[in-house]
Amino acid sequence: MQKIRQLNLSELPNVESLSIFMSHDEDVEHRLAEGLFLTEVYERSNAALLFFHKVSSSNKSFENSAYLRAGLNEFYGIQDAAKRDFKKNELTEFTPKLSDSLNPLVHLMYLLRHVNVHAKITTTNTMPVNLISNLGGVEHEVAIDIVIMDTPTLQNLTLCGEAKRYYDITELEKASNWLDHTQCHFGVVEVFRRGVSAYCRELLRAAKLV
Repeated sequence: MQKIRQLNLSELPNVESLSIFMSHDEDVEHRLAEGLFLTEVYERSNAALLFFHKVSSSNKSFENSAYLRAGLNEFYGIQDAAKRDFKKNELTEFTPKLSDSLNPLVHLMYLLRHVNVHAKITTTNTMPVNLISNLGGVEHEVAIDIVIMDTPTLQNLTLCGEAKRYYDITELEKASNWLDHTQCHFGVVEVFRRGVSAYCRELLRAAKLV
């Protein structure tokens, strides 16, 4: 019998805003930018953010699919970078893999990477939304077009054998519904940006840097 990976839905980020910058969450960016130990993690996570940030409503659909796929691959590579960083700096602490996380978003991105590489390319669509901007210290409403994945997340995950073997379908469904709902308010880029920060934060904790 396969061991079911545990997900803690309370670990999902509370997304209430959209960042216009290609950066980790502020607390993560501050610690990684100091250059203490996790230098390759910082490089690979920035590469993931770079590709995600290139996703735009002005792109053709295949371009956005390519950027998401590239970003997810860089995200997947962070765990190998972490192993090398820990070894290089003689850190004896356990290096958490993506699949060790309790954060459902980390697992969704991990599985969607597998889907994109081995089963099906993620396609996208655009959606108009109204957001409140505080640019310049003045609050005003702005209308923008966000990019979303146009297939329900759970439907994509059913194409991944690992999702079927190692996860509780009810937990995956709840996490997938959260992703689908949140991306329709802030876009898939902001959701994935939060996922990159979440995993990097776990690595910082493991290295006792936070």
